[in-house]
Amino acid sequence: MSDAAARTSSPAYDGPVIDAFLHTPWIGADDAADPRGDRLDWSGDPRLARVMHTFSRPEADGRAAASLDAATLRATMARCGVERALLPAKLYYPVAERAVEAVHRELARVCDGDDARLRWACSLVPPELGPGSYWDLMANVRLVRRAVARPGMAAVHITPSPWGTPPNHKWYYPAYAACAELGVPLLAYVGMPGPLWPMTPNDPIHLEEVALAFPQMTIVAHHVGDPWVDVAIRLAARHANVFICTSAWSPKAYPPALVDFLKGRWHGTPGCEKVVFASDHPLLDMERAVRDARALGLTPKQARAFLHDNALALFWRG
Repeated sequence: MSDAAARTSSPAYDGPVIDAFLHTPWIGADDAADPRGDRLDWSGDPRLARVMHTFSRPEADGRAAASLDAATLRATMARCGVERALLPAKLYYPVAERAVEAVHRELARVCDGDDARLRWACSLVPPELGPGSYWDLMANVRLVRRAVARPGMAAVHITPSPWGTPPNHKWYYPAYAACAELGVPLLAYVGMPGPLWPMTPNDPIHLEEVALAFPQMTIVAHHVGDPWVDVAIRLAARHANVFICTSAWSPKAYPPALVDFLKGRWHGTPGCEKVVFASDHPLLDMERAVRDARALGLTPKQARAFLHDNALALFWRG
């Protein structure tokens, strides 16, 4: 049966959805006395403007769009049928540890609530000099332990390409050991970046060594991994502790290999159990992403796993 026929014959999934990756630099408030490290003003720097133009988000009159507050985010989720969402800290450039902690503090505040619908992921302190940053490798271990103590913390997030440091570099290993010990999943950015950062650190093949070295640590490779989607799929199929997250990709543009994996067409592997849905809202529109993901033509069991159950098991463990 063709995909078009499958979409026609299978009703769109109408069950609960979890959005497992939002674009947090555009969410929450900032404190001028203790500024967040994820809100770098690149508008006056031609070098950064060249790299970061894909993150421009102006209003119709050219002004920068306002950040989303918790109430607006929750209202959007309710409108879209999104039951829960994960907010990962994103730190692209070297900043002081205090600026990273400011991001963590604000995300914890946004996620605060008795319903636990929102959870967040901490960042490491970006390496100051790429792989040559060996000033204090235990600093990120302490940072992770402090983050775990904050309410709602559910994962650790790394961004290899802007940091110029592939995820299999020994610089990360103390933090990985902390994740394994504490039972905290790792979110790892993979695939060609939209901004003009080097691609090579984001090649998912680097995660092979990490998965082998830390079998107790769950690894979620987010942003799909294009142009190495086949590698990401093989890693997810091969390793029990590796998953793929669809953040920053419109479901209508998912690579065919990923859709086949979701539908169980990759050597019979139930790929729907190894892929997690996400939008990267507000970088991508949550409502459109959810609508199109519901209409992928998955069976109800496949859709429920992909759109809800996998993320629930990974990020809402307790």
